[in-house]
Amino acid sequence: MTFQSRLLATVFCVGMAAPALAQSASAPSPSDWAYHGGGAADRYSPLAQITPANVTGLKEAWRFAMPAGGLETQPIMIGHTAYVVTTERKVVALDARTGQAKWTFDPGNLGTQPVRGLATWNDGGKLRIVFGRENFLYLLDAETGQPIPTFGDNGRIDARDNLRGPKEQNGVYLTSPELVAGDLIIVNARLAENTPASPGDVRAFDAHTGRLVWTFHTIPHPGEVGAETWPADAYLTQGGANAWSGASYDAARGIVFVNTGSPADDFYGANRVGDNRFANSTIALDAKTGKRLWDFQQVHHDLWDSDSTSPPVLTTITQNGVRRDVVVVTNKAFYVYVLDRVTGQPIFPIVETPFPASNVPGEVASKTQPIPQLPHPLTHKEITVDDLTDASPAANAEARDLYAKLWGGGKPFVPLGLNQNTLVIPGFGGGWGGTAADHNGVFYSSAGNGAGMSSISDNKDRRALNGEPGAPGPVGGYQNGYAHLDYAFNGYGQFRLKDGSSALSAKASAPTLNAIDINTGQYRWTVPLPGRAGGSGPLVTASGVLFIGAGNNLEAFDTKDGRMLWQQALPSSGANSPGTYMVDGKQYVMLASGGPTAAYVAYALN
Repeated sequence: MTFQSRLLATVFCVGMAAPALAQSASAPSPSDWAYHGGGAADRYSPLAQITPANVTGLKEAWRFAMPAGGLETQPIMIGHTAYVVTTERKVVALDARTGQAKWTFDPGNLGTQPVRGLATWNDGGKLRIVFGRENFLYLLDAETGQPIPTFGDNGRIDARDNLRGPKEQNGVYLTSPELVAGDLIIVNARLAENTPASPGDVRAFDAHTGRLVWTFHTIPHPGEVGAETWPADAYLTQGGANAWSGASYDAARGIVFVNTGSPADDFYGANRVGDNRFANSTIALDAKTGKRLWDFQQVHHDLWDSDSTSPPVLTTITQNGVRRDVVVVTNKAFYVYVLDRVTGQPIFPIVETPFPASNVPGEVASKTQPIPQLPHPLTHKEITVDDLTDASPAANAEARDLYAKLWGGGKPFVPLGLNQNTLVIPGFGGGWGGTAADHNGVFYSSAGNGAGMSSISDNKDRRALNGEPGAPGPVGGYQNGYAHLDYAFNGYGQFRLKDGSSALSAKASAPTLNAIDINTGQYRWTVPLPGRAGGSGPLVTASGVLFIGAGNNLEAFDTKDGRMLWQQALPSSGANSPGTYMVDGKQYVMLASGGPTAAYVAYALN
C-alpha cells in the first residue's frame, strides 16, 4: 500500500458532511472560533449573547466522549463544524450543534506527544486543516478529512528535515498549533530540553507545496546578529531556543511574533556561556522573508527554564489619547512585558537588575535580568519566613528548617546551588493555558503561586562508579541525556515537607485570576481562582464574561470586578482554554476535558 493510499484508508465518514462544510470554506466570520487562541492569540470573542445576567442559564448542549487520556487541545469551530483532536491524536470533524462526528483522520503513526491545537488555511475558497502530530505536518481537506496530495510527500512534511544534519538525528515534536500567515505555514516545535537537542529554528513552508521558504536561526550562525552572545560553535552543537508555544500574526503589518524558550540544558549553562540572545525572547519577524525586525530578551542566560508558555498577545492600548498597538508577554516567572508592536520598545520601564552569581564550576550567570517596573508580577517573587505553612507548630518548624538550608533563601533568579536546594519562584510550571485581552486594553491571566525546589549535583564521581555493585546512576539518568554532563539538574522538586504537604501557607500558595489595565500598567482586580491555575487559559467575550477551566470545573467571571458568576463540573480536568462560537443564532462555549473521563463539552443557553 502506498503512503498516500494508507493515509486515505484511515479517513472514514460518519454522515453527510458536505452541506455544512461548504459553508465552512468561506472566510471565518465573527461567529467562528477559527484560530487557536483567537485571531490575535488574545482569546477574545465579539459574541455577546451570553452575558453576566444570563450566564447561570448555561446548560450542557452536547458532549463528544473518547478514550481516557490527556487532552490539551483547544478546538476550532468554523461554520457548522468543530475540528478537534482526540486523546488518541486523531482529528475529528464534529457537527458544532450536536457533537456528532462527520469524519475522522488517523495518520496511523504512533502519537505520544500532546497536540494543543489546529490551524486552518483558505486555499482559494477551500478550507484546509493544518495538523501537527509528532514530527509530521499534515494538510487536510476540511470537507473530507483526506490529506492534500500536492502538499509535501503526499499530504505531509517531516519537520525533522532542513534543520541540522541528518533528519534521523533531530528530535522535533509539533505540539502547539502552527500559524498560517497568508500562504505560509509557520512551524515551531517542541525539542529536547537537555543536550543533545535540535536547534529551535523558526521556519516557514509554502502552504500549497510544503516547500521550505525561509528559516530564522534562534541560535545564530557565524556573522548573524547575536552570534557573539553564544559560544563560537553553538550553531553546530547547541539546541533549544525554540518557539514551542506557537506564534501570533499581525496580518495588517505582515509580522509574525514568537516567544522562544530556554536553550539546552535548561538548568546548567556552562556549555553555553553568554547571554544566549534570541533564547527566552520575543521576536518580530517579517512574515514573507523571515527577516528579524526586532527582539526583546526576557531572561538572559536562562538557568530556570523560565520561558513563555503561550504566544505573544496582540492588543491595543490608549495613552494620552493616542491608540498604540502592543505585544503583551508573560513567562513562567509571571513577569508581564508590554512592548510596542512595531519597534519592540517597552511601554513601561524595564530595569536591568543585579542578581546572584552561580556557584557551579564553569557556570557564568548573567549579572542582571530585565525586570518590568509595571505591571507588577502576577505572583510573589520572594518567599520569606512569613509565607511558610502555619498548619501546625511542628509543620512551621520543619518548613523553617528547610528554608534555612536553602541556597539564596527565597530570592528570585538565584541559580540552582551546587549540592544545595534552591527555590524557583513561583515554580517550574508557569501559565500553560495562556492569557487573554479584551478590546479596551485589559489583560487577563491566571497565576499559580508556589515554589519549585531543586539543585545541581556533581555528576563526575557518580558516573565513574557506574557498573560497580550498588553504585548510584548519574544524576538525571542516562535516558534523558544528563549522563554526559559534569554537573546536572536534580529534577523537578517542590518546596514540600516530608509528608508531602506544601511548605507554604495556604494564603501564600493560593492561585489567582487577575485583570491588568495595560493602558496604565495597574491592576483592576485580583481574585482567588477556585480549583487549579495553569492548565486552562481565559476566554473573554464582548459581553463581559470571562470563562476559564480551573481544576475539574469550568468557571465564569464578570470582567468588571472578578466576581464569579457560574461554575460547572467537567467530566475531568479542563485542559486548555475554552472557545466560543455561534451557530443558527445560538452561542456555544466549548472546552476540552482530559483525564479518566475525556470529552469535548459544549454549553449553551436553553
